[in-house]
Amino acid sequence: MRKTLLTLVALFTLLVPLLAACGGQPAAVQPTATTAPTAAPTAVPTTGTTDSSKPRIALVTDLGKVNDGTFNEFAHLGALRAAQEFGLEYKYIETQAQADYEKNIQTFVDEGFDVIVTVGFLIADATKKFAAEHPDIIFIGVDQFYEPGTVTDNLVGLQFREDQAGFLAGALAGMMTQTGTVGVVAGVEIPPVKRFKNAFDNGARYVKPDINLLGVYLPTFIDPALGASTAQQMIGEGADVIFGAGGPTGSGAIKEAAARGVYVIGVDQDEYVTTFANGTAPGADRILSSAIKRVDVAVYDQIKAVVNGTFKGNGIALYEAANGGIGYADYHDTADDVPDAVKRRMEEILAALTTGELTTGVDPVSGDVDPNTIPEPQPFRPADVKLPKIALVTDLGKVNDGTFNEFAHLGALRAAQEFGLEYKYIETQAQADYEKNIQTFVDEGFDVIVTVGFLIADATKKFAAEHPDIIFIGVDQFYEPGTVTDNLVGLQFREDQAGFLAGALAGMMTQTGTVGVVAGVEIPPVKRFKNAFDNGARYVKPDINLLGVYLPTFIDPALGASTAQQMIGEGADVIFGAGGPTGSGAIKEAAARGVYVIGVDQDEYVTTFANGTAPGADRILSSAIKRVDVAVYDQIKAVVNGTFKGNGIALYEAANGGIGYADYHDTADDVPDAVKRRMEEILAALTTGELTTGVDPVSGDVDPNTIPEPQPFQP
Repeated sequence: MRKTLLTLVALFTLLVPLLAACGGQPAAVQPTATTAPTAAPTAVPTTGTTDSSKPRIALVTDLGKVNDGTFNEFAHLGALRAAQEFGLEYKYIETQAQADYEKNIQTFVDEGFDVIVTVGFLIADATKKFAAEHPDIIFIGVDQFYEPGTVTDNLVGLQFREDQAGFLAGALAGMMTQTGTVGVVAGVEIPPVKRFKNAFDNGARYVKPDINLLGVYLPTFIDPALGASTAQQMIGEGADVIFGAGGPTGSGAIKEAAARGVYVIGVDQDEYVTTFANGTAPGADRILSSAIKRVDVAVYDQIKAVVNGTFKGNGIALYEAANGGIGYADYHDTADDVPDAVKRRMEEILAALTTGELTTGVDPVSGDVDPNTIPEPQPFRPADVKLPKIALVTDLGKVNDGTFNEFAHLGALRAAQEFGLEYKYIETQAQADYEKNIQTFVDEGFDVIVTVGFLIADATKKFAAEHPDIIFIGVDQFYEPGTVTDNLVGLQFREDQAGFLAGALAGMMTQTGTVGVVAGVEIPPVKRFKNAFDNGARYVKPDINLLGVYLPTFIDPALGASTAQQMIGEGADVIFGAGGPTGSGAIKEAAARGVYVIGVDQDEYVTTFANGTAPGADRILSSAIKRVDVAVYDQIKAVVNGTFKGNGIALYEAANGGIGYADYHDTADDVPDAVKRRMEEILAALTTGELTTGVDPVSGDVDPNTIPEPQPFQP
């Protein structure tokens, strides 16, 4: 993190004048005349007896006092805590005018203090100057940025993760809005302000994906009237929570909004104390909280490091949730307005940011939105919201038969257990029972019905149209987007990626240099399997001899078997079956003849080879599988979270865990470790998108433009 901050050094240099009006500058304190007298140092009593061998601590405030609720007070509290805990001498000076910065620092230099804390970026130049002149004194600059490696080892600037604080503010706004519209009145569009605003947006969407977000950057930090008029406009557009992130401009916005009865959220410090005068100013009963930088924690931490001999200067120290550097302020007068469920969720979100389990979706340096780290929404559900009841209708078979039935059941069961849902299933005995079984769950009032297999697709589509209040999830069912109701989704899978993996495995395991595919009817999903198998085999073995054929039926095992026999006669020593029972007939025959085989869709070691008890089970290398369990769980989770999208298909691929390959089972010792490692690498490359299959994921045709350059396997 600290390394990435280097990329903004030049930008920060240019932005220092702009920053002077944002964040750490106290909104309510105006500079006094330069002729104002300098305050005398104030000694602070500490517990116990100070030790002359220990460092003496001093603090120079920004304009203002150590009880003004700004960074001054937080820095003072951090220094005071350290002084009391470690028995240190501690004094401070409350700066009266900007012209006094150097004079105040000089006072403590002359008095022989070992550590001098200075508050705010306006005092940064003076701090840097004195640090260079006095290498024996440690300087700690609050909210000050210094390029690492360009300052002396006795100087550190304290920086904070505004994106995490902004995310917390957004989450609170998203849970407290009643209109579904919230707004941000932000200052100049510079990195720290972008971090606040963009993360606020992401935090609001995290708890309320359909939220309406209003937000604007304003060209100044010091125009409260402009902030107020902007807030008025947002309120006119329906905003009932407004976040101010722009110095006095933002404070003007939240004062105006609060006066109009709208909830507001402050920034940097606890604005209940500052902007709302510790609860005495109008509107104090409408400030929910503030997105705060824990300056007290950072100052204490740095003084502790000095005491412990672990202080590191020469740049910046970054404070974030993980080290207690950011957080949110007390709810104060709105404590009774904020439901307990919201308070608990805020604690959970802060905890997840602290552990790193949750990211903000914002680049912590530039402040730009980072699409790769935007967290998946976890909508806030008040305690009185009813959770959905889940039902599953299998295809012919049972929930432990190793087919899509079992995988769908496992996905539904996982979701039910994780989210505390009621869950039932019916095991279909005959195709004629499809509609009757679905009707059973409709009559019992289930909210989500999962149906398995393409044979049940017509019945699923019919019931979805008749019952728009029930969500239907069809496993391995295709519905043209826009032609079905919004409560219906068909789960589709990237057969080309699964086929590519199968081809790569075959290409690495063949000894004769010849492999084959026994495929079913030449339709897109089968073409995706077969063409990608060929490309995967060539990817690892460019000179491979490929045999393959489409057969006119999916339900003729004998035809599959005779086709496999022919391929074996032509030298194939690995055969992939991709054609339902026809393909299964092919791999059973090939395995019985001692040839390696690869299954399809589900783990055929479990199904076709009866969990290892059928002849030939010791010859099945793996299966190219569709992770139906992942897809079903994912869709039910979307229902629970309020992010379900119907009216077509949901595509599952390597990137979302939707495809893969099965365990090696009885052939685990036959497959060299080098092959296993290469398979893991190929799956990882498909997952990241670094590797393409060379097959159109819709039509199944070979796409010459995306065929990957061969990377031959070297045992």
